[in-house]
Amino acid sequence: MRILITGAAGYVGRYFSQHWQTDDELVLGDIHPNPDDARCIPLDITDPAQTRAAMQGIDAVVHLAKQADEGPMEGDELNNRRFDVNLKGSFNLLEAARDAGVKRFIFTSTIMTVLGYQAPEWVASDAVPRPVGSYALTKQLGEVMCAHYAQQHGMSIVCLRIPKPIDLDHPLWKTHPLRPQWVPFPDLLQAYQKAVTASIAGCEVITIVGESKQRRWDLSKAEQLLGYRPTLIPEELGYQMGSEDQPIPEESNYA
Repeated sequence: MRILITGAAGYVGRYFSQHWQTDDELVLGDIHPNPDDARCIPLDITDPAQTRAAMQGIDAVVHLAKQADEGPMEGDELNNRRFDVNLKGSFNLLEAARDAGVKRFIFTSTIMTVLGYQAPEWVASDAVPRPVGSYALTKQLGEVMCAHYAQQHGMSIVCLRIPKPIDLDHPLWKTHPLRPQWVPFPDLLQAYQKAVTASIAGCEVITIVGESKQRRWDLSKAEQLLGYRPTLIPEELGYQMGSEDQPIPEESNYA
């Protein structure tokens, strides 16, 4: 299978590019491609023509490219970038995928779309969105677009609501408390690889989080539709667990 990964030079994209565990052919698209990796292509998803060109011969898309940064609402400039990349860019990809007959589209959403459900409330895997902040809002609207393309064009789309992924081998996490929802990279990769090949018609919204005693996000849909099972439980491995809103170190310290 030939898979296009968008945002391949980003925090998650780099891990996937290095650790993808199947024989799939990866096409690594990013606005800043790695010149030393022959799999990389320049891809600005806000450019419709470039996006259509990147989609030729692709069987599945793993859409990781995003404009996030921290905080809920941080001014016009950031919010404009968020809407440009997260909505216009995703629209361009969906259009190009539809036109190219792509078999599977994986959209990366966020559990921030349901951040409005306050602890200790249990959150269903595909709970009705209660987004907090403009980033979460763009991801909710992205889910709406995906549902539209699945319904109107018969596309097979999986929207994965994910938290921050973490590399448990990084020394920072030996001393810094983890949020209980964070997911170790190997489990996140497992979820995406299973989402590429799972038997799914239409559009499904599925939550993927890490496993812990404090988990309040439902994983049953991921288990049933993807065959997903968490393999790493940080608190059982000796990592310190904090609160759901535990302060996050600057990304430069761990990415």
